[in-house]
Formats: sequence, structure tokens, C-alpha cells
Amino acid sequence: MKELSFNQGRLSFSPETLLMVPSLPDTLEFRIKAYCLGSDGLQETAFIDFENLCRQRKENSGVWLHLSGTLGDEFWEHLSKFLELSDEQVKLLRGPHQKSFFEDYRESMFWTFMRPSITEKVDAIETINFFLSDKLLITRQFSHDQAFGMASHRLMEKGEQLSEHTVDMLAAALVEDVVGSYIVLLKLGGAKLEEIQNKIILNPGKAELMMINRAQQLIWIFLNHVWPVETVLKAMQRSPNPLLTDRGRQQFAYRQDETDAVIRLFETYRAMSYNLMDVYVSGLSLRTNETTTILTVIATLILPPSLIAAIYGMNFFIPEVHATFGYYVCLAGMFLVSGGLFFWLRHKGYVDI
Repeated sequence: MKELSFNQGRLSFSPETLLMVPSLPDTLEFRIKAYCLGSDGLQETAFIDFENLCRQRKENSGVWLHLSGTLGDEFWEHLSKFLELSDEQVKLLRGPHQKSFFEDYRESMFWTFMRPSITEKVDAIETINFFLSDKLLITRQFSHDQAFGMASHRLMEKGEQLSEHTVDMLAAALVEDVVGSYIVLLKLGGAKLEEIQNKIILNPGKAELMMINRAQQLIWIFLNHVWPVETVLKAMQRSPNPLLTDRGRQQFAYRQDETDAVIRLFETYRAMSYNLMDVYVSGLSLRTNETTTILTVIATLILPPSLIAAIYGMNFFIPEVHATFGYYVCLAGMFLVSGGLFFWLRHKGYVDI
């Protein structure tokens, strides 16, 4: 498998190209967070070295390491020796990936998910790598967005409720956070679709057409990334690996049901985005009809004065032309005929003014 560069770890949507482009620098400050899962629940601790990590691993029911930023070759060498990893396993854990997938080993499990990162200004997606071994969970992200910041605080607040949790159940809780990020994305996306629809109804134009196209492209991109999540969760449940306990498999089954619901919502929103194009075309047709109606009314009102002016512009003797107030009578006749026609059209409902 080709190893991607570090800046591919987080992709942002480009409104100009309608594609996902790398949005990270070539290097970032490395950060390591460590958590111990024991009788008091999940507690944050300090990562000192791998010897201390080995001791914490023996004293607790599980240890969670969260890695972010650019970690040097020395760290990966120590981690490889500590877990007896192959070069391929280190490569999988260290680098970003283009899509979610699952790899099952005899004494460990690896999987990667694409996690959306949505703000008011940026629509992005980030690679999150998971590595599960005996009493140890490693998560690897590339930016400093704190992908599991809220999830870790929520788990630590549960205290002794997590005393009987195993490391695979902790992994399932973090997977729930990834799936939940897609739900947050859908909530924001639904609000944006309603906003686009309101703008189309008020004033369908080129800017609104670009907004529809952008929404359709975004929904399709994120849908392509959430589909493999369901595949990974199915593969994990079928895995005979003893690292997964019965309760852990049950938790992953719940995550699969949630992912299936998310996919159905994405399909619904995708259909809504295509319906917006119908609303846009209908809005354009309505505006064209209104413009045509206005031009037709104007032409209708101008026709009687034009007829009168044409008659009095003929080059032969017309008695009214030599009358004292003939000019004013002619003008008054023009205004009376056009005014009367205007009020008649308004009474019939052809004019809304």
C-alpha cells in the first residue's frame, strides 16, 4: 500500500474546484495523550516512556494512547519494538489513508475511519487510525483538532461506571464519537439545505445554482466516506480475534446500526439536494413568467395611445387637428383609454400592482 504524505491526513473542501484538497502543513508539533482504564474509570495520565507504559498496562485493565501531529522515526521505532510490530503495521498506523478499512492480525487489530470536521468556515474530513492489542488502544490523528476531546471528557465523568469496561469497549465508545460526528454533520447540512431552498424561492440566480452544486458535491463526498465505515464495523463483528469480548462485539453492533441510520439520512439528504434543482428551475420559470406578464401589460397599455398617435400622424386633413383644444383632447383620450384598460386588467387579476 502506498504511504500518503502527512498533509493528506486532513482534507478540506475547495469551493473553487469542488474537490477535497490537503489542508495540513508538512509537519506539526507532536502531541501524546495517555489515559488509563481502571477501577476508577478512565483517568488521564502522562506519557513518560514505554517502560512506564508497560507498567501502566499491567496495573490497569486498559491503556489508551492518542497521538497527533508529526511523530519522529525514533518514536515509531520504540513503538514497533514495544508491540513487536511489523513494518507494514507501523506504516498503517503512522500514515493517513484514502478510505476506511480493517486489518485483522493474530494478536492485534487495525482499522481506520474518515471523521468529518465541520465548522462555519471549513468542511473537512480527517483520517483517524485505530490500533487495538492486548489491554492497549492507540488512536492516531494528524491535526490538533482534538477529535476525541469531548468523548474523553464524557468518559472520564462516568467514573466507576467504566470500572468493568475492557479496552475494546473503550474503542467502541470512540467509534461512537466518529459516527456521532456524521450526525452533527447531517444536522448542519439539513439547516444549510433549508437556507439554500429559502434563497432559491426568494431569488433564484447563479449564486444559488452554485450553492446547490456545492451541496450536492459535499453530500456525495461524505456519503462515499461513511459507506466504508459500515463495512469496517461488519468485518470487525465477524472477526474471530479474541481481543473482542462479547460486550465489545455488542457495542460495535450498536455502532453499525447507528451507521446504517446515518447512511439512510445521507441518502435522504442527497435526494433533497436534487429536489432543490427542481425548486430552482421552478423559481426561474416563475420569475420568467412574471417578467413576461409585466412586459405584456406594458405593451397592452401602450397600444391604444400608439394607435391614436398613428391616426393623428397621418398626412391628410383631420378636422380635430385644427380644433382649438384638439391637442389636449387627444392627450386626454390617450390617458383615459390606457387608464381605463389598466384598471380593467387589475380588476380581472391580470395585474397585481
